[in-house]
Amino acid sequence: MDRFQDGHHVRLRSRVSRTYLHAADDGVGVTLHERRASMNAAWAVHIYHGDDGPYLLFHSAAYGRYLAATATPARLGHRGLRAELRDYDQPGVEAVMWQAVGSGFADDVVLLRNVGGRYLRANGRYIRWNAGVSVDNSFSSMMYWVVEPIPATEDMPALPAPPPVSSP
Repeated sequence: MDRFQDGHHVRLRSRVSRTYLHAADDGVGVTLHERRASMNAAWAVHIYHGDDGPYLLFHSAAYGRYLAATATPARLGHRGLRAELRDYDQPGVEAVMWQAVGSGFADDVVLLRNVGGRYLRANGRYIRWNAGVSVDNSFSSMMYWVVEPIPATEDMPALPAPPPVSSP
């Protein structure tokens, strides 16, 4: 968790495909994209302190919604279940709660595990045009994410308020 600071912005880059976790233009989907300098690739980190310890919430800088794991099957060609953006007040708030698990590679490389036990996964390793993001519980090298802090600038807009503290 020391890689993530409450209120700071980060980019999450797939260690294998070297593309960034992106909020899709529809404001709901989550994709991979090589464009680094985009609001769609920036995620504000909120740390939620629950009964089972701290959890990470990734707030899209572009759309103001949270990265979530769903119970919906991933789209054709992707493994596992769909990842998407959700509002904090939607049912199933635990869907937006993540834990960073050390990877054993470097300090800035993590696995992101959702409360449901599935890991955030990049897709499209061999079929680049089918690049997307899902959550899955079968281990893969596509689940490693490099955390890139985004330094604050003087003209940076204020962060949105963190969600209210309540037990899930």
